[in-house]
Amino acid sequence: MFDFFGLGKKPCKAKILVVDDEPNIVQTLKDRLEMNDYVVVTACNGDEGLKTAHEEHPDLILLDVIMPILDGHEMLKKLREQEWGADISVIMLTARSQVQDIQRAKECNIDDYIIKPFDLSELLEKIENILERRKSLV
Repeated sequence: MFDFFGLGKKPCKAKILVVDDEPNIVQTLKDRLEMNDYVVVTACNGDEGLKTAHEEHPDLILLDVIMPILDGHEMLKKLREQEWGADISVIMLTARSQVQDIQRAKECNIDDYIIKPFDLSELLEKIENILERRKSLV
């Protein structure tokens, strides 16, 4: 029957932006996140990711480091310089495991740094925890 008052609807889940140049990773993350009721938008490089973040206002960004045009570190730096991007939650999701890469990301106020390959269940748990923590601060 018709649900005129919206009582049967589930609460709207968060919007997540996936920024990675590897199509298989993007599709896997998109599929798994959507199965968990998240709204997912994607970008294939840092420049596109920055534009998409500005247009879509995601709650969280999953960000690779090694990408063409604008790498993840540069995108993160530019994101944090913007008033609209200063407080967006970011999880770096990358194969870069050097201490200097991790430190550079942490200096830009990231929420987590996950090294590929990663466990999807653990990633989903971290996403949920970050979003719940942010919701409780509002």
